[in-house]
Amino acid sequence: MPNLANLRSRPKIQAIKPSGKETSFYRHHGDALKGLRLAVGVQTKTWIMSKRINGKVRSITVGRWPEIANGDAAIEIARQKIDELSTGTDANATGVKTLMDAFESHVERSTAKKSTTDEYQRQIEYHLSDLFAKPIENITLPMLEDALKGMSPSTALHLAQIIRMAFKRAATLRRCFDVSADLKVMQRHRPASHILFDPNKEWPALELILGRPNLIQRTAWLMMLFTGFRSEGARSLTWDQIKLDAKTISLTEMKNGMSRTFPIADIVAEALTRLPHREGHVFMSRSKTGHIDHMGALYDGDKKLLRQHDCRRLFTTAARRARLPEYIIDELRGDTPKKVQDIYDQGSANHGDANLIANRIIEECGLTPQVVVDQIKHPD
Repeated sequence: MPNLANLRSRPKIQAIKPSGKETSFYRHHGDALKGLRLAVGVQTKTWIMSKRINGKVRSITVGRWPEIANGDAAIEIARQKIDELSTGTDANATGVKTLMDAFESHVERSTAKKSTTDEYQRQIEYHLSDLFAKPIENITLPMLEDALKGMSPSTALHLAQIIRMAFKRAATLRRCFDVSADLKVMQRHRPASHILFDPNKEWPALELILGRPNLIQRTAWLMMLFTGFRSEGARSLTWDQIKLDAKTISLTEMKNGMSRTFPIADIVAEALTRLPHREGHVFMSRSKTGHIDHMGALYDGDKKLLRQHDCRRLFTTAARRARLPEYIIDELRGDTPKKVQDIYDQGSANHGDANLIANRIIEECGLTPQVVVDQIKHPD
C-alpha cells in the first residue's frame, strides 16, 4: 500500500527521505494525480504512472525528481507518454529512440543516392555524433544551436539540413514537436547561386571552355553548359545513355532520385560526334571509375571565373532570358515535379527548347552558332 504525501508541493517531496534499503512508494493524499506514484529509493526519486492501455495495466516510468519538480508536471509528461503508447508512436513501437534512429529511418525511405546518404552519415559522425545519440525527447533548440556554433556558414547550413530531415522523420513517427523547425543559421557569405563574373556583361564561359586543349575535358564542359546537367551526371555518362540520331540523353538516379530523358541541342550532338569512341564511358579516363573524376574550375590567368556548377546556373539564366515557361525549364533541369500538372506531363520540353537555350548562351557569350560549331570541328 503506497504511503500518502503531498506530491504537488516540491518542498514536501524534498522532505521525503528513504525509509530503508527497499524502495518506498508514495501517492498524493487527495483525489488529484490519480494513478501517479513516487518511487523513493536510497538515492533517487522516480515518478511512475499506472494506466490501463489497450486493455492492459501498464506502469510507465515518467522521469526523476527534481528534474520533474512535482506531481502536476509529472502528470503532463505521463499523458504524453500514454498517448504515445496508445497510438503506437512511442520509442519502442517505432524503433525511433534517438535522433540517429530517426535519421536511419529517413534514409530507409529516401530515394537519394547512396553516396549522398553516406556523406550525410560522415557529417553526423564527424560533427553531430553526441547530439544524434541523445533521446529525441531530451533534445532542445538551444542544444541544436550549440551544435552548430563555431562552424563555417556553409558547413552549418549543411548540418542544419541534416538535423531538419532527421527531426522531420521523428516528428512524423513519434508525433513529437519538431524543435528543429525554428533552427536558423546566420549567413554571412555570398549566396552559392552567384557566379564569379558579371552576368550582365559578355559571358566568358565559351571562350574559356573552347580554349581547353583536352578534347574530352572540353566536350564535358560543353555538355554541362548546354544541358545544365550536374557535374556528376555529365562526367559519368555512358554511350548507351546517348542517342545521337534522336538527339537525347537519359539520366538515371539523378540527385533527386529521378530518371529522365532529355532533348539536347544540336551543338551538344555536334560536340559528342567529335569524340573518337562510341563505347563505355563518354568521358573516358584512367581513373578508378573509368571516367573523369575531377574537372576543377576554369581560369583567366590566375583568376577563377567558371566553376562546374556555374554551368547549371548559366543554363537556367539563359533559359529565363529566352522567356521559356517555368515548367519547361524545370523539365530540362531535371527538377522534381512541383505541381499536379508536372506529374501528369509526359514531356513538354523538346529539341527546339534545347536549341533556343543553347543559342541564347552563345549570344550571351558574344559568339554565333556557326563560330562555335567551327571551333568545335577545328579547335586549332
